[in-house]
Amino acid sequence: MWNIQTFSELESTQTLARDQLARSRAKHGDVFIALHQTGGKGRYSDRLWHDEAGANLLMSVVLQEVPKHLQDKMQFVVALADLQAIRKLLLQIAPSFNIDRVKLKWTNDILIDKMKVSGILSEAIWSGPELKGVVLGIGINVNQRSFPADVASLAMSLSSVIHQTISLDAVRDMLLSELELALREYTTSGKLISALRTELEWMRSIESFSLLEPGGTKAEGLRYEGIGDSGELRVIAADSTIRTYQNATLNLL
Repeated sequence: MWNIQTFSELESTQTLARDQLARSRAKHGDVFIALHQTGGKGRYSDRLWHDEAGANLLMSVVLQEVPKHLQDKMQFVVALADLQAIRKLLLQIAPSFNIDRVKLKWTNDILIDKMKVSGILSEAIWSGPELKGVVLGIGINVNQRSFPADVASLAMSLSSVIHQTISLDAVRDMLLSELELALREYTTSGKLISALRTELEWMRSIESFSLLEPGGTKAEGLRYEGIGDSGELRVIAADSTIRTYQNATLNLL
């Protein structure tokens, strides 16, 4: 299913994949990998993805055969696949590892001990009313030894957890396998949201968190209430009202 293309350096795998798809030069199952990115971005354009050359998995996947019920929820599909891939890989390499340490944070960050090891960017490309495809950008900190000061307390790598170097190809193969499985497994939106709710249940234990909306609005003193039927976050605000968010960045510290 996968057509893997690896580059020693790119500005961004996401930019390349998105442009190729928009120009009808990419096809379903194309996978673009860079050993180093000079301009990798997170979900918001002002957030850079920092990487050591050759240390991390930096990948964008093109999907054109996306079931209609998943088209607006692919960020959750790939997040759940990413979560399971990291759990299975770490358990495979270190059988005594406690996989409960690996958690999904809404919307799609993967944490170990509340520190980020993986982030996801899902973008749909449309031609009028027709979906040309979805580009799934996935970054996993695999063997990175250090991080810039501004994120050093927030990020970690998989190798730092089990204290050994991990094959990038092994991470790639496990992730693609879990993504393929997820696309087959979530045959209804309800199945996907049910799995999402299960994996996010741990957030009830957080006493309080803040979030930042794409427009810059910040909300503090929030508590997790649940996940809506479209995957939206429901929180209990400081004034005890229920608020709903479709997209935001959560700060758990």
